[in-house]
Amino acid sequence: MCASVNVGSNGKLHRLAEVFNYNSICDFYTRITQFLGMKPMSHEYKIMGMAPYASEKERQKISDQFHRYFRISAKNPLLFVNNTRFYKWQFMKELNRSILGKRFDWISGGVQDFFEDIALEWTQNALKATGLGNLALSGGGFMNVKLNYLISRLPEVKSLFVFPSCGDESNPIGASFLAALEIGFPADKIAPLGMIYWGPSYERMQIKTAIDNKLKGSGFKINEEKDVNGVICQKLLEGKIIGRFVNRMEWGARALGNRSILADPRNQKIIHKINKAIKMRDFWMPFAPAILQEYRTEYLHLREDFRCPFMTIASETKPRAWDDIPAGLHPFDKSSRAQILDPVNHPSFYQLATQFERKTGVGGVLNTSFNLHGDPIVCTPEDAIDTFLKSDLDVLQLENFVIEK
Repeated sequence: MCASVNVGSNGKLHRLAEVFNYNSICDFYTRITQFLGMKPMSHEYKIMGMAPYASEKERQKISDQFHRYFRISAKNPLLFVNNTRFYKWQFMKELNRSILGKRFDWISGGVQDFFEDIALEWTQNALKATGLGNLALSGGGFMNVKLNYLISRLPEVKSLFVFPSCGDESNPIGASFLAALEIGFPADKIAPLGMIYWGPSYERMQIKTAIDNKLKGSGFKINEEKDVNGVICQKLLEGKIIGRFVNRMEWGARALGNRSILADPRNQKIIHKINKAIKMRDFWMPFAPAILQEYRTEYLHLREDFRCPFMTIASETKPRAWDDIPAGLHPFDKSSRAQILDPVNHPSFYQLATQFERKTGVGGVLNTSFNLHGDPIVCTPEDAIDTFLKSDLDVLQLENFVIEK
């Protein structure tokens, strides 16, 4: 199975439809990723990031081609079907026949448009079939933050929840909820998901030991600060790039401030430095902002009832965002996969962003994951120091310790 439509009620799921894996539009997106020389099951986000650069005319031709491969079922509108008789890897031969030599951006735009079309029609059919408007999304396809934004704008959607980091890594969480119900735990007593800072944290002496072991004799400036957010805010104002390591590590694919690289979002020149000297990212890929909740309506075309603490949606933006946080927007279409900060769920990060706002009038900071390209997000103090040493990060914050090259 690759997809399903379910109704949840009173702690139970009633399945209305399921799609066999042979018909997977997500797997087709993966084949395009492979065809374009990217790493399948990993770099699909790069295709999504390239898509906005493609011309409407040329991407439409590619999308039309892909629509001949898949369609919504005429017999059951809750299913989509593969028309081709190709199974997964066999698509590579077909793609070499049909689109070889087409431009990289045209293909990226075409597959994104095709994917949005099928998934949106399928979602609307599910909303119509159930008569329900409260929608929960999970599964790797809904890591496509552009699709999620389009779903959020459907008039049939009354409320929307997108599971954070909703690929296979989220399965144990659903299994835990199911197990709780099966042993008799009351459904109405299971708390909502809440924030996902579920990883480890480290005590002062663990951090100090790591600093002593790895940075002894380095000549770096190392201080323990009482007002560490004030110091980091000042470093951002000076144009420094910061590796921030605080509290419990976030779970999943998104850096949510506790293991993040931060920079001044006004400074577009800093993008090149982060890409080349730290993240080794592809040049076309956007960065993201973390913005104060007070600025969401100033910056984002995003429905007011949609909480967005997990970076699961890429919304269109308003002109003020173009002026205030350009380094945190997609360079071409100016969309933004923002993390919205509030004092309850992100108290320390919210305080830092608030201090930055008081100094600049800008309600957010640039936020990207604290890792080198291809590495996982740093977990331990030793990981953070190693990444600091291997990159051109200017400053490393380890809780209240601030280390500067």
